Amino acid sequence: MFNQRKTADLTELSWLAMESRDRPMHVATLMIFSRPEGASPDYLSKLIEQLRDSTEIVAPFNRVYSPPSLLSPTPNWMTTYDPDMEYHVRHLALPDPGGEKELGILIARLHSNKLDFKRPLWEYHLIEGLTGDRFAVYFKMHHSLVDGVAGIRMLQRSLSRSAKDRRLTALWSAPVPAELLEAGQSKKRIRRALEGARRSLVSFNRVAKQLSLTVRAGLDADDPLVMPYQAEKTIFNGRIGSQRRFATQQYDIDRLKRLATAANCTLNDIVLAISAGALRRFLKDGNSLPGQPLIAGIPVSLRSADDESAGSAVSYIMANLATHVADPVRRVRIICASTQRAKQLMKNLSREEIENFTALILSPSLVASMVNVDGHSRPAFNVNISNVPGPQDPLYMQGSRLEAMFPVSGVTHGQALNITCYSCAGTFGFGFAGCRDSVPRLQRLAVNAGEALDELEAAFLYGTAEPPVKGGGDTKRRKMRVVS
Repeated sequence: MFNQRKTADLTELSWLAMESRDRPMHVATLMIFSRPEGASPDYLSKLIEQLRDSTEIVAPFNRVYSPPSLLSPTPNWMTTYDPDMEYHVRHLALPDPGGEKELGILIARLHSNKLDFKRPLWEYHLIEGLTGDRFAVYFKMHHSLVDGVAGIRMLQRSLSRSAKDRRLTALWSAPVPAELLEAGQSKKRIRRALEGARRSLVSFNRVAKQLSLTVRAGLDADDPLVMPYQAEKTIFNGRIGSQRRFATQQYDIDRLKRLATAANCTLNDIVLAISAGALRRFLKDGNSLPGQPLIAGIPVSLRSADDESAGSAVSYIMANLATHVADPVRRVRIICASTQRAKQLMKNLSREEIENFTALILSPSLVASMVNVDGHSRPAFNVNISNVPGPQDPLYMQGSRLEAMFPVSGVTHGQALNITCYSCAGTFGFGFAGCRDSVPRLQRLAVNAGEALDELEAAFLYGTAEPPVKGGGDTKRRKMRVVS
């Protein structure tokens, strides 16, 4: 049963237009839980029953996409009040021995499958059989409905802060703050859209002027500003197939913070430095390391701290990863200078101006995608790397503790690899998602990330060129790694 219509906006339509068999445009999160002490053998079976019985569905979980037609020339979101919960909420089990390898293979297969556009665009998979009395949850949703920051905040609303709180709030039933409910707000949305369009027209000229001045100053500087479409094409920047691979690494966040302090840079810079070191090793081992540095596209959330809404609100900055530099200290310095220059570009722009700036610099990529030549042309950047803040305190689902959280991001033509990180209650999880054909042996990239972190610690904490223990460094503090 359907009722109500919500016109799809331009951002949502852009993600929907990119959907194809080879590039499903969903994003996902993998969560690892440990069962509560004394849990009964049928604990997970009862949990899945309760989840399926949670049929109070809030937006955007109750939306079904309705493409343009003769009767309705505009694309809309239709609201459904009778979703098939057995379809959306699935119960799976890992084969023996139920380790990270088996989990990684399953996640890669689930992530390769498109969502059904005749239904609400999300799936929730509860996966039992993980060693250590643990289970996993893999949740995926279409990118037109959620971005990384919004997804994390939605997940947090559905979890409790105490192991004693056994109330179950299903993700799709978690209450949305009253001020964000859209029922009865159509006139306000129209007024906001018109006002936003007016501001966009006013700000566009300023953005173009600011861009030209910044580019001129950046090009004249000793350390030039990194601009889109200057990246050399690599194995990550061609056409992709439909199948995926997935791997992870998890570290104590205090370990990364100590390194950031020693290197006099930000935690985000350390994420980029670890990624750069891993990419350099990976490409070098495959005899495909380019002579020019790889360029990272870094999503920047435009949300305020109290913005709990769904939808996508993201801009981009570019950074030089200095993958052509062997010295890790020099590589970090180049990365830091590059990110600082990119942030300076955004510093004096409003949100509307930043959105216009993003549309201006990425419009060639959007056009290439529309005419299906992306992956053949020069990439805007080589690899997408992002860091999404997650929950800082321990969280629970019906007594089960959330032990780890990993992003499972999407890839597309021209961007066959995505590296995204989530922080979670004192840990930091890297998720490496890639095309199975374009990025062979993706699990090796996760191993390279650990080696890159050891190398950075050796340089900044120990003052040596090599880790104190070859190939190990601080390996005792390296945690679970999922590979496929």
